Amino acid sequence: MTTYAHKLDAFNLDADVQVYLLPAKIPEPLTLSMPAIWAMTDLKKTRAISINPNQTIDFALQLMKHVGVRLLVVVNENSLLEGLITARDIMGEKPMTIMTSNRIKHEEILVSQVMTPRSVLNPFNFRDVEHATVREVVNKLREAGRQHAIVVEADEQGPDYYVRGIFSITQIARQLGMDISADGPVQSFADFEKLIA
Repeated sequence: MTTYAHKLDAFNLDADVQVYLLPAKIPEPLTLSMPAIWAMTDLKKTRAISINPNQTIDFALQLMKHVGVRLLVVVNENSLLEGLITARDIMGEKPMTIMTSNRIKHEEILVSQVMTPRSVLNPFNFRDVEHATVREVVNKLREAGRQHAIVVEADEQGPDYYVRGIFSITQIARQLGMDISADGPVQSFADFEKLIA
């Protein structure tokens, strides 16, 4: 059995002590012809930030601000996917509509009332993403008027799927070095190509 006998002392610090900080991870630059997988947030490498559907949207927004994200994965008590909620959902028109129709206060609105439910997420299949380009992902997101898309992969142990990744049009635009919105003024592929040029 190992024993530890080293004396542990506290001491005073000088004013010039630095802190070791890991450098911020800067997303790699992209081009439209690059593999789509390079633009995907891979949940095998980056931890998804999740929230329970019964939490309030105020709590969800504070969590987003605290961890520096604009999207939370909504999961139930069994860690099963319920939907997605974005900062745009919380700060958009949905809460006002819910307050009016349900006669409740803003601080009473739940994540489940504002989120995009699983049933309408229309995910991409990871196997398809492996053979797609960034351009194809951007076009699909714009066609659907969506800011985000999830990517699912078949579970090797059975017939089910699990969420493998997330695409964010805002993140892709940042990596491309341009301004792209899911529902902005650029409507056709030709206009999109002009914007990129």
